[in-house]
Amino acid sequence: MGKKETKDKKPAQFKKIYELLSKYTQVIIVGLANVGSKQVQDIRRILAKKNALLVIGKNTLFKKVLATRVQELPETHEYFDELKKFGNAIRELDSLKNQVAGKVGFIFTDTPVFDLKPIIEENKVETPARVGAIAPVDVVIPPGPTGMDPASIQFFHALQIPTKIEKGQIQITKDFVVLKTGQKVGQSQAVLLQKLGKKPFLYGMEVLSCYDNGSILNKQQVSVNLNDIVTKFQQNVQNISAISLQNGWINEASAPYVLANAFKDLAAIGLQSGFIFDQIKQSNAPVAAAPVAAKVEQKPVAQQAPAKVEEPEEDVDMGGLFD
Repeated sequence: MGKKETKDKKPAQFKKIYELLSKYTQVIIVGLANVGSKQVQDIRRILAKKNALLVIGKNTLFKKVLATRVQELPETHEYFDELKKFGNAIRELDSLKNQVAGKVGFIFTDTPVFDLKPIIEENKVETPARVGAIAPVDVVIPPGPTGMDPASIQFFHALQIPTKIEKGQIQITKDFVVLKTGQKVGQSQAVLLQKLGKKPFLYGMEVLSCYDNGSILNKQQVSVNLNDIVTKFQQNVQNISAISLQNGWINEASAPYVLANAFKDLAAIGLQSGFIFDQIKQSNAPVAAAPVAAKVEQKPVAQQAPAKVEEPEEDVDMGGLFD
C-alpha cells in the first residue's frame, strides 16, 4: 500500500519541482545528515515566513526533473499540457545536477542565501551519541559527580576512567576524553554517555551550496559575511582616495574630495572678504560671524587710540593675503 501511495504521488511531485525550478532563480542545497523529521518541520515553518520553500524528495526524481527542464519540452511528454505554460528550457539549470548527491534538501527562494544561511543553521538539536556515528566534535567528561552509585564502578574501571567514591556516588577525578573529532562512536562510549545523560552532539541543517541564476556558490562562498566585504571595499576606496590626493591624481575616488576641498577654500575666502555667494548660504555656513567679530575687536582699538587710524592699513594687508 505504501509503495502504491508513493507511486501515485510521483506525478504531482514531478510537476511541483518542475514548477519551482521555473519560478525561482535561486536554489539552496542543504545537508540533512542526522536531521530528524521534527527538525525538518520546524525549519520548514520558519522558512515559510521568509518566503522560502523546503523540498525533500528522492534524488533520482529531482535529477529526472532537472534533465527535463534543461531541454525543450517535447509535445510527446506525458505532462506536456500541464508544463508547457512554464516556458522554454532553462539550460543554466544543468549546473545544478552535480549538487544532487547524498542526503540533501532543496530550498527554493528569492531571498539571498546570505540572509537565510544563519536562520537555516541556527536551528540545532542536542542528540545522543549513537553507535556508528562520527563525532563532529571532541567529547570530554569533566571532573565531578556522576550521580551513579558505587555498584557501577567496574564499568568506569573497564574504560580506564579515573574515579573515586564520595558521598555515596561515583565521581570522576579528572577530564576524560570520550571521543575525538572524526572518531566513530563505539558501543561502550555510547553506553557511557547514555548513563551520564549526555547528549554531546548538535545536529541541524547545513548549507552546502547555492544555485543562483546559472552560477553555483560553494560552501565557502555562501559563508562570506557581506558586511565584511562592504567594510573592506570602503577601506580600499579610502586608501585609493588618500594615495590619489597625495599624488595629485584626479579619479572617481579622489574627485569628490578635491571638489569638497576646493569649495572649502572658496567658502573661507568668501567669509573673510565678505563676498557671500549662494553656495555659502546653502551650506549653512556662519555668514555673519566673521565680519561681526572683526568689528567688535576693532571698535575698542579705535576708541582707545583715536590718533592712530590703522584701519586702511589693515584693509590693505587683508587684501594682500588673498592675492
